[in-house]
Amino acid sequence: MQPGTIRRAAIVGVGILAAVAVVATVWPDHRPVTPLEIYLRQGTRQATDALKRDVDQLSPRGADPGPAVQRLNTLGFSCTAPAGATGEWNCTMRRPLENRQMLSMEVILRVDRGNVTESTARIWEQGAR
Repeated sequence: MQPGTIRRAAIVGVGILAAVAVVATVWPDHRPVTPLEIYLRQGTRQATDALKRDVDQLSPRGADPGPAVQRLNTLGFSCTAPAGATGEWNCTMRRPLENRQMLSMEVILRVDRGNVTESTARIWEQGAR
């Protein structure tokens, strides 16, 4: 082997790694932004307020809970209906985060005789155990 071959190979390797790192940081992310990510990018407190506001717009007090429940299902929530015309629609979702935590989301629509009387929303993070 000629003298300096290993050094030149190391320099070329470092150059390739640097080029890949630059492209990886500059290259745009072409994944579509999901409606759920729009909420989550706001942070948990603002996302909770935005989610409750959207649920209240879709199914205001005195209205049918159907539109809000359909929207929550499209976001990935799992909703359970009340046993009768009075009770609670309980919609929940759990999603893993990058830092080994779980993001939990819950929306409750209280109904009386099939009409919404109250809605609540919560979003919180839970650490790994």
